[in-house]
Amino acid sequence: MIELLGLNHKSAPIEVREKFVFCEEDVKRFVSILKEKGILGAVVLSTCNRTEIYVEFDNKGQSHPHGNLNGHNHTNVHPHSHPQDHTNGHDAISPVFELFEETLFNYRKVDTDLRKHFYRKSHSEVVRHLFHVVSGLDSMALGEYQIVGQVKEAFNISEKNQLLSPVLNRLFNKAFEAGKKVRTNTCICKGAVSVSYAGVDLASKKLENIENQPVLLVGAGQTSELTLQNLVTKGCSKFTVVNRTFENAVEFASKYNAKAEEYSKLEELLLENNIVITSTASKKPLITREMVEKAMVLRNHNDLLFIDLSVPRNVAMDVVEIQNVHVFDIDDLHNVIEDSFEKRRGEICAAEEIIEELVVDFGNWVHSRNLIPTFQNICKYFHGISKSELEGYLKEQKTIDSPKASVYAEQITNKIIHNVINNVKALTDNGKNHEKIQLVNQLFSQN
Repeated sequence: MIELLGLNHKSAPIEVREKFVFCEEDVKRFVSILKEKGILGAVVLSTCNRTEIYVEFDNKGQSHPHGNLNGHNHTNVHPHSHPQDHTNGHDAISPVFELFEETLFNYRKVDTDLRKHFYRKSHSEVVRHLFHVVSGLDSMALGEYQIVGQVKEAFNISEKNQLLSPVLNRLFNKAFEAGKKVRTNTCICKGAVSVSYAGVDLASKKLENIENQPVLLVGAGQTSELTLQNLVTKGCSKFTVVNRTFENAVEFASKYNAKAEEYSKLEELLLENNIVITSTASKKPLITREMVEKAMVLRNHNDLLFIDLSVPRNVAMDVVEIQNVHVFDIDDLHNVIEDSFEKRRGEICAAEEIIEELVVDFGNWVHSRNLIPTFQNICKYFHGISKSELEGYLKEQKTIDSPKASVYAEQITNKIIHNVINNVKALTDNGKNHEKIQLVNQLFSQN
């Protein structure tokens, strides 16, 4: 069984989302705890707009309320509900989600009142949701492509640290296939804007002559690079890059004829740059109120604009209280992105049709896995009979071996098995009918 516990920009504000950001070390530690409680594998997707924890567990056995995720009934999720039906609320939460949430909240040491911001999904709803995410349908910026790289990074972390299960492996690879098919066969990404584009667009509206404004980029990752590229399209050319690892800042700056500075000069650089765009993985604010107040005095209180694209936020919340300082975080970019969304709203239906076909395909594959033990039992049953009968025949013939008879027996046995397996697939609706699977298992039981 696959389950999802998550929150995103729709269900939680940034001050909640930033409490649940995971780095690779967090993923390894947290999933290790989950594995002790019975899960088979997990993938943790953590971006500026979402944290989603995908898990697979073995649903055999009985519900265990004291530390085991195996065996439970899903009382809060209907198999044909809409992907967003379970975004909020926590009535009749199943034991697996209770333990799932308890583990997460204990790990993060946060108040359980925050559970109202989480959505919980099971079975096909997990598949449908992930396919929407990778296709850009669930992004703040509809159709944006950066999410694909972020999901691949989350998948690679689990793969590298041996945290994947076979079903999750298949699920995420099918999700990448879904995203590619949606973008190839629809115009969902045509004219799409990214969060970095929205930040630049907002800056150009807040400051006159943005092309003449000196810009400081804090961070040298993908988001910073996309931001710089968007600034270039606006005519900007005065860039400074700082990063905790100076070599990364130098490498980044060299590609765009920008200036690289040591991270230790961050406070000093606030004096000479009018736009500061932050995008780092720091868990604590890099820019404090004290730093900005000192800088504003030396700047003669000229306007200073911060675009904070980080979660957790890199700019302290109280910086916005300083006169002539403008701070915009990732949630403030919604209006810019919404204008772009309207132009491509009609593509959503076409994308969802593609996704639904792939959800059904994946579901069929999952159900077919239910038949693997049954097929093994059938093979064992008939091969056992064949072996016994062949031994009896050879004994009657007073010989210990007859290659021709062995081949003939094997051919007959395989034909019978092939026919029986095809009939079992039809009888059980390719593994969907569990009652009939149990009946077939009883028929071919070795006991």
